[in-house]
Order: sequence, then structure tokens, then C-alpha cells
Amino acid sequence: MKDSGILVSVLCTAYNHEKFIADAIEGVLKQKTDFRYELIIHEDASTDRTAEIIKDYENRYPEIIKVIYQDVNQYQQCNIYEKYLFPRVQGKYFATCEGDDYWTDEKKLQLQVDFLEAHPDYSMCMHNAVKLNFETGEETLLNTFPQDGTYSQKEQIRAGLGSEFPAFASCVFRTELLAEMPHFFLEQKVLDYPLRQYYASKGSVYYYEKPMSVYRMATPQSYMIQVGRNQSFYNNYTLEMIRFFEKFDNYMGRQYHDLLQNKILSDYFGYCLSMDEEQGKKKAKEHGLNMQIVENCYQCFSTEHMRACVSKLQDTADRLFIYGVSRLSALCKAKMDELGITVQGYVVSDGVMKPEHVEDKPVYYLSQALADYECSGFVLAVQPVNGAAIVETLKRYGVTCYCEPYQIL
Repeated sequence: MKDSGILVSVLCTAYNHEKFIADAIEGVLKQKTDFRYELIIHEDASTDRTAEIIKDYENRYPEIIKVIYQDVNQYQQCNIYEKYLFPRVQGKYFATCEGDDYWTDEKKLQLQVDFLEAHPDYSMCMHNAVKLNFETGEETLLNTFPQDGTYSQKEQIRAGLGSEFPAFASCVFRTELLAEMPHFFLEQKVLDYPLRQYYASKGSVYYYEKPMSVYRMATPQSYMIQVGRNQSFYNNYTLEMIRFFEKFDNYMGRQYHDLLQNKILSDYFGYCLSMDEEQGKKKAKEHGLNMQIVENCYQCFSTEHMRACVSKLQDTADRLFIYGVSRLSALCKAKMDELGITVQGYVVSDGVMKPEHVEDKPVYYLSQALADYECSGFVLAVQPVNGAAIVETLKRYGVTCYCEPYQIL
């Protein structure tokens, strides 16, 4: 039976978060509120000391902390939020904080709940966060939006289509809206983006510029690390996201089709990049993907296609850079090597985190490459969802010598 005395349910997923889970729990426990809240933790059969640490906190704070302990890992079996967490929510609102993130402001919940209580037409509230690179210790602000205010569905769609995602630990949602959420929002392992889009479709969304949480990136168990290390995992991830975005496009009456189509094409590229052509086409057909797009993606990966794209640059550029350091950049470099084309190095946009080298080649910021080298050409090894922004950046620098081998017209 629902406990009406609890206003907010905080949901936390934990798996092998021994180094982080105490920060996540402490960030919730230090909240100063004039209402009751609960912390529901799903401990997914960790193989380290995560469960032991959680149990200690549960024993000390039984009135706040409720834990679901698993004997067998559930992550690949189901959507954990749908099966285990959402059914246990007692609050009028629910907030999220995964086990490797944490809250830093003791008034975070009070501020967001006060806003939602005063504005019933708002479906959710979110805020800025610090992005902490676990591997390097570097901290930057996510700065999802430029200032406090209400941001439209279109702006919510844009936020997170590329490589920068708003912090899931920043969100507070109205629980009552879960009951009418179409199931396709829960069919993929990644929940933060779909859940935010559903809520943006059900009401206004308010954003605070003040950072009130920390998003740890590149932790060993993080989803994006798994995506980066495991080709099969990445292939399934892209398949799930293609399905989601195609359904979401229809759900929104295709009013944002042009915007979503670039993301869908990017996930098709990711899908094809993570599986050889014969197997990829077979699996794509089995899962009802658009076979024309699949064919076009694999064609873009061919050596012949790369030759046609790069040949246009060689007449005007003294040296060539590959723009990007993702999977596509590795493929791009391999194809250019096959063609005997020398690459000066890699380039990324100014201000983003970058490695010093990729294999044996240096990685430059764009401004640095342009300052150090003249008459340079750029091969954009980036997905469609990022392509337009990078082209605009090049134009601002007056660069006209570039090609886009991974764009489907």
C-alpha cells in the first residue's frame, strides 16, 4: 500500500559500485527537506563489496533506505526500472541517482519539488551538473542549457542527441504520468533519454543552471564504457535506439522528423559499423530495419567510397586530418591507409576531452591544427547527428576544404 507520507522516491541502480555507492547514498541522505523521502536501491548481484556497503547504510537508515537485492544479475534480463523500481515508488514525485553519480547540493530536492508543487503544468524539473572523468579526474560543467528557464520539446530532443547528455541524476519527475507511458519508452536498456522525452511530451520542463550533482563518466561499469569495449553490446544498443527513435518519431507525429532522422541515421551507422556486412544485413532484415539505409551505410564504409570522397581534397590540401576520434575515425584511417593516403593526425572540436594520440597519430584541437598548419583538408569521420554542427564550426573558421564520407543524402 502506498505511504502518502512520502513525497519523493529516489531511485538508484547499483552494480559493482563499491568505490562510488557511498557518495550516491550520502548525497541523498544529506538532503534538507520539509517532506519525507525514501531511497530505493536496486542492487544487481554485484561481485564486489557494493551490497555490503548498501546493507550497512540500510541498517543505519531503515526508515529511508529500502533495498532490492538480487542473487542473479537482472540487467540483461529486463528493464530494471520497469520491473523493480517503478512499482515500488510511493512518492508523488520520483528522482534518479545511479550508483556511480551523486548529489552535491543539500537543497536540491527541496528546490525542485517546491517548483513542481507550484507549477502543476510542469512534468519534470532538471538542473546542471559537473561531469567528472573517472579516468583523468578532469571536471567540466555539462551546461545542458544556457540559463534557468523552461525548455521546449524540441530543445529537449536536441539535448543528448550527440555525445553530451544531460545528467540523469538531475531529474525529478511526476509519478502519476508513469501510468500512461507507452511501453516502447521502456524497451531499451538506456532509459534517461527516452524517459526525458516522454515527460517533455506531457508537460513543460524547467531547468536550473546551478550544478547540483556530479555525473561520473568512464567508470568501469558505465553503459558507455560497455558500449565502447564490446562490439556485440554496441550493436544491440544501436538496434534498440533505432527502434526507439523510429517509434518516438511516429509518437510525436513526425513533427521533429528532420531532427530525429539524423540521430536515426547515426545509429544505423553505428549498427553497421559494429557487425560485418553479411551478418549485419541478415540481422537487420530479421529485426525489420530499413534495408536501404543499411545498404547505404555499408556502401559508405567501402574503400571505393573513401577514394571518391578524399580525391576531391587532395588537389587543394597539402595535408589531411581526420575529424573525430570515434569508431568511424578508426574505419576512416584504415581505408585511407589502404589507399596509401597519409594522415597528419586527428582533430576534435575545441574544448572537448581528447586523448593526446590515437595509435601513432597526434590529436589536435581544431584551432591548434589551423594555427600550426596551412592548406589543410579535413575528412569528417563523424556521424550525421554531429555533422551539421561540425560543418558550421569549420565555416566559422573559414574552412572550405573538407569532405563528409559518412553522410547519407
